[in-house]
Amino acid sequence: MTGRFIGGSAVRPMAGVQSSAQPDESTLAHLVGQIYDAAIGQEEWAVVLRRLSAMFGGTAAVLHRFRSPARAGASRAINTDPINIQLYDTHYHKTEPKLAVLSQLPATGVFIDRMLVPEARLTRTEYYNDFLVPQDLHSSLNWFGQRHGIPEAGLSLWRPRHWADWGEEQAAVLSYLSPHVRRAMRLEQRLATADVPTVAVSLAPRKPLTARERDCLRWIARGASSKEAARRLELSAYTVNEYVASAMRKLQAASRSEAVAMALAQGLIDG
Repeated sequence: MTGRFIGGSAVRPMAGVQSSAQPDESTLAHLVGQIYDAAIGQEEWAVVLRRLSAMFGGTAAVLHRFRSPARAGASRAINTDPINIQLYDTHYHKTEPKLAVLSQLPATGVFIDRMLVPEARLTRTEYYNDFLVPQDLHSSLNWFGQRHGIPEAGLSLWRPRHWADWGEEQAAVLSYLSPHVRRAMRLEQRLATADVPTVAVSLAPRKPLTARERDCLRWIARGASSKEAARRLELSAYTVNEYVASAMRKLQAASRSEAVAMALAQGLIDG
């Protein structure tokens, strides 16, 4: 396949996929919220991967954590035997051809595997024949994030050989979602690693959060609804929503979940 990199993030209706799912604005917003929920431990990454696989029309999905303190157990995947995850983390990530040429990635980090590794070369590798073929996997749509030229995280969506290949529509949607995945995984790492600084300049709010804004985010982080938070804080639900909306603006967050994740990462609230 001859492909080209997808540089834009505009979301267009997807055509020619195995799934009939057509992600509209509401669907994408809900998925973004789930991504940040997974980062702060209020959702399972497996749930997010299942939604992504169904949305894009894939048979398997893998979330890579290349900067995990322990290489083993760093990946998460759906629709594959757990032994395959172990095999990838302990051996096959070292032999995966596309990881050796990530310097060719476009700015978005989104690509179809054949863009980096020609099919004729890929199908001759140990990775393809010993790892992908037994799983009936052939073509992948990917996002990989790098820092200082070293991969830190990635997302791969897979299809079998007999399915239609990935197209520009799917790559455009993933380009839209990938910044949220990257931010969520960085937040997750900050929250999980005690010796990593929790405050990042790029995430600092333009204005400090007020005590009430922090109180409302703290209850939302604990899973409370606006009504429940209002009862706890002796406020109206409307007032709670206004405080949360104000905090979102200051944090430049696209959703409540993102605002909570950013506030937790910066140490502005506790869990």
